[in-house]
Amino acid sequence: MASTKSKEPKDPKTPRIRKAPSVPVVIPTKPGERYYEFRDWFNCRAYWKGNHNFKGLIATFLTPAQQEKLNNGTFWHIMAMKNFHCSMKLVHCLILSRVFTNNRNSINFKIFGCDVSFNLEDFHIMYDLRITTHNVEKSIKRESKILKRYFGKSKGVTLKDIQEYMMRNQNKNDDVNFKHVCESDEDVVKIMEILIVEFVFFERKHESTVLEEYATIVEDGEACLNYPWGNASYEKLITSMKHALDTKDKNNPTEYTVGEFPYPLYVWFYERFPDIQDKYLKDDDYLDVPQVPRMLRYPYLGEPKFKELHADYFSNNGVN
Repeated sequence: MASTKSKEPKDPKTPRIRKAPSVPVVIPTKPGERYYEFRDWFNCRAYWKGNHNFKGLIATFLTPAQQEKLNNGTFWHIMAMKNFHCSMKLVHCLILSRVFTNNRNSINFKIFGCDVSFNLEDFHIMYDLRITTHNVEKSIKRESKILKRYFGKSKGVTLKDIQEYMMRNQNKNDDVNFKHVCESDEDVVKIMEILIVEFVFFERKHESTVLEEYATIVEDGEACLNYPWGNASYEKLITSMKHALDTKDKNNPTEYTVGEFPYPLYVWFYERFPDIQDKYLKDDDYLDVPQVPRMLRYPYLGEPKFKELHADYFSNNGVN
C-alpha cells in the first residue's frame, strides 16, 4: 500500500504592521507647512496616561461632608466631570495635522484645508482654569507641611504613596464610630487637590514624585485660587502634543502615549467645527452649568474611526 506523505503545516503569516515615522525627515520652517504630509498619515493607537478612575478612589476616602467641600472648592469643574474619556483617534489626527507656526504660545493645525490655531484663550474657555497674560513667576521652593504631616517627608512622596495611604484608610460609612485618619476636613481636601493637580492638570505617572512646589501652592487656599493653573497646564499640553511622536516606543511603532489632559482640545475641535459635532459630541442644553467651562456641557458619545477622520474630517474637501 502506497504511503502518503503528510504536508507540513505552513508557518503562520506574520501580520505586516506599517511602521510610523517618529520624527519628520525635514522639519518645516515656514508658517503653514505640515509636519506630516496628508498622504503620509498613518493609523496609530494613542493612549492617555492619566488615571481615569481617580474620582472613584477619592470617593472611597472622603466622608460626604468632605466630598461636598471638594466638589465646591477651587477645582469644582474637575469634580463635576462625569468621566475623562475623549477620542484619542481624534487627538492622534490633530497631532498629525500640526503645521509650523512662529508663535510659541499656540499650536496650529491644518483642518479641512484651513490653518486653525488653538491658543491659551481657547484652552481657558474649554477648561476655565485661571490664566494670566503676564509671565508666570516660579514659586518659592519651601517644605510642604501636609506631605510631611501625613507621609513623614516633604520631598520624595510619590502618587503611589498617596493612593496606597488612601486605600489603607478608606472611609467606613457604615461605622458610626469611624474617625477619619486626617486631622481635619481641610487637610483631606488639600490632599485630594494635590492629586487633581498631579493626575489631571499634569498627567503624571503612578510612580511620579509629587511636585513639592505645586503642593505648597495648593496648601495655601488663596494662592491656589489665584495661581494661573491654566498657563502651566496649557503649556504642558501643547508641548506634549508637539513631541508625542518623538518619544514613541521604537519597539511598538503602532502605539504611543499622550501626556497632559487632552479633553479641552477634543471639545475645542467640535466647537470649532459644529457641523460635525452632533455625531460624537452633544451639547446638553439642560445641564445646570455655566457656559464656561465648555467641556462640562458635552457628554462623550463615541469615537470616530481613523479612516473617517482622515478622509472626511481633515481632508481639504471637508466642511469649513
